[in-house]
Amino acid sequence: MQNEAIKKYLIDGYNELAFTHSYIFGYNESGMVYGARVMDGKEILPYITCLDHASGKNGGTVSLKYKPNKAQISVIIQSAIEIRPICTVEFLENEFRSTKFNRGQIFENLVASTFLGKQVEAKNAKFTDCGDVIVDKIHYQVKYLKATFTDERTLKNFGK
Repeated sequence: MQNEAIKKYLIDGYNELAFTHSYIFGYNESGMVYGARVMDGKEILPYITCLDHASGKNGGTVSLKYKPNKAQISVIIQSAIEIRPICTVEFLENEFRSTKFNRGQIFENLVASTFLGKQVEAKNAKFTDCGDVIVDKIHYQVKYLKATFTDERTLKNFGK
């Protein structure tokens, strides 16, 4: 019960502050990485997120994460207006090992090129200011495995 209240607090705070509620969610299936474009993801966040702990640099507070299992991927697929194959898992992992970028940054770059969009120029911009990529003039937050939506410390910094 306590975890449900914490999760609701984090989701409500995130939804109130987020610049956009359009998403491109990444997931792996049968050796492929896919991107699912969801126009209004507010309603599915309770079903596709989980609680975790933020990194030490973020105070180690409770965080709202994207770590999809098969049932959560199914929710995303049902909500998507479009799903595209992005690359193989092997390709993404090779890029990760051979560059200074994390998996989320690599996925974001691949999403921009696959969906014929562009990355937002302000790297590491806050989720309150813009999306990660722009496709068809719409800002999207891009989430790949283990991505953080927000954490308790961030919401407190915004007065939530």
